[in-house]
Amino acid sequence: MQSPIFRASCMALFISLVLNQAIAQPASEAIEIITVSATPISIDDAGSSVSVISRQDILDRNAASVQDLLREVPGFSVSQQGSHGAVSQVRIRGAEANQVLVLINGIEVNDLAQGSEFDFSQISTNDIERIEIVRGPQSALWGSDAMAGVIHIITMPNTDHSSFDASIESGSFSTQRATFSANHGSSRHQAKFSVDYLDSDGTNIARSGSEDDGLENLTLSLAGRYATSDNLSLAYTIRHTDKTSEFDAIDFFTTGLPVDADYETVSKYFYSGVSITHVINNTFDHSLKVSRTDTDNETSASNPDKDITRGVRDAFKYQFNYLGGANRLSLRIEHKTEDYEQRGTASFFGDPNQNLDAKTDSFASEYRYVGDRFNFSLSGRHDNNSEFDDADSWRMTGNFKLPQATLFASVGESIKNPTFTERFGFFTNFIGNPDLEPEESLHWEIGARTSLLNDKLDLALTYFDANLENEINGFVFDFGTGGFTSGNVDGESERKGVELELRYAQSEQFDLKATYTYLDATQQDFNGSDVTEVRRPEHTGSLTMNYRWQQAGLNFAVSYTGAQEDNFFPPFPPYQERVELNAFTLVSLSGYYNVNDLVTVTARLENITDEDYEQVYGFTSPGIGGYLGFRLKW
Repeated sequence: MQSPIFRASCMALFISLVLNQAIAQPASEAIEIITVSATPISIDDAGSSVSVISRQDILDRNAASVQDLLREVPGFSVSQQGSHGAVSQVRIRGAEANQVLVLINGIEVNDLAQGSEFDFSQISTNDIERIEIVRGPQSALWGSDAMAGVIHIITMPNTDHSSFDASIESGSFSTQRATFSANHGSSRHQAKFSVDYLDSDGTNIARSGSEDDGLENLTLSLAGRYATSDNLSLAYTIRHTDKTSEFDAIDFFTTGLPVDADYETVSKYFYSGVSITHVINNTFDHSLKVSRTDTDNETSASNPDKDITRGVRDAFKYQFNYLGGANRLSLRIEHKTEDYEQRGTASFFGDPNQNLDAKTDSFASEYRYVGDRFNFSLSGRHDNNSEFDDADSWRMTGNFKLPQATLFASVGESIKNPTFTERFGFFTNFIGNPDLEPEESLHWEIGARTSLLNDKLDLALTYFDANLENEINGFVFDFGTGGFTSGNVDGESERKGVELELRYAQSEQFDLKATYTYLDATQQDFNGSDVTEVRRPEHTGSLTMNYRWQQAGLNFAVSYTGAQEDNFFPPFPPYQERVELNAFTLVSLSGYYNVNDLVTVTARLENITDEDYEQVYGFTSPGIGGYLGFRLKW
């Protein structure tokens, strides 16, 4: 099955080489993308689809949430369950949210206590230096959660001087926000300490009632690097988030939809890591990284006792690199332990109280050839899992630089391990299945990058195709117990589509970016027929424009999410049905004015058209909102 697809991708690549002779040569990129390969490479050398959200992009956009930024990335779709602070899922190319690996300064932060997903509502944009995104199969280097791509959020400072930043903002829904950052920079040591506090009454996420669902979020972070010598350096990250988010109940007996309730979830996230890099000589270097992800989620709902999930992941990684001119070889050894704890009230379906653990030992390698006109990489990984089947993954990429174009292609097989809850159950009426097998995906892509109009216009076009086997269906009704369970689905789920990205910089004063994604994501139902997968819009797109004066700037942003399907669980009969979510368009306008070198005034309007929309069936999203703020920098 692999070889015909690989031959087809090679043939498509050869055809593209012939047909693209009229495309202008792309400008080289200076930004290093550490999530693309085992060793840093530039965008222009990458054999995968890559996007970068820079610090300047964040300041121009003046976006308060990472979700708003990710809506404007090709191949991405965002689903948030209502108001600010509600659970936010991000899918890449139609994959599930827990098939996307999220890193913060190289630390894996997917929450194993919440189905191995990362809830993007916990993180703000205050201390983010840039976000590096690579789409496509990445398990060969990054393991189970990287089946569809990697999102690397970098807060590590990059400065040679010391400075301070502070801001306050107030606006709709009784929203108050305050931030502070202290940056230290010298030839040997760069460090940044940040505080971010957000409090909002939120909006009502239910279709009926009037009770608002608010958010309170406090994040403290410290990140830095210290070079003890020219050959030895240390990098460190400590990050703590304390988040309280309110939500509504589900009316299981009448409508099956959200209704007003005084429920809340208190989440505490702690991420820490330290890495040491030693450069032996110009040919050899190696590094050691130790990290911990510790999450705690306590939900107060209808039960007198809290429902609690906790997860701790400890990771140890050692990597050795050979850098022999055009040839590079990286060898990586990893050891990971994961501990899962669940506490709740016993019911008819069983006792949810459990303590579980799993261990994974991995060996990964990557060979990379870096030439003037041709780049090639081959990587592979073996995971030895203590609790279920071992798994292998691989990936191959190619990058061709023609006089008039740069083209790239990649193909690989990635895996996704079953989660703790899928294997052992989740609170009341979800029964686990300890016999689940890892999911497997064969994913390939082919694309082109180019620049036109004297490098003012950058274009990227990609076609992708992914076939998923052993997909885990987490909503299989068990007639024996009257609850739901998980099961590996027979047959394949197919995700294919096209991504287009355009950037135009007419001058330093004006630039724009446009993206479009077409996605066809289907899976087989129990009758063997292909059906559209839920929360996968067929069409998504965005347009952002920036105009800058000497002391001011203005940003206009539009994001479009096409019609999509979702699952609905009516009270009777006890199984799911398909419903449609209408397409929606979000328009925002933001700007800033530099009063002087110290003070900047900021303003932002969100959802200007007051669009009435749902990203998850039954959960309403906020209407129009306005915010005014002040930034200080000295």
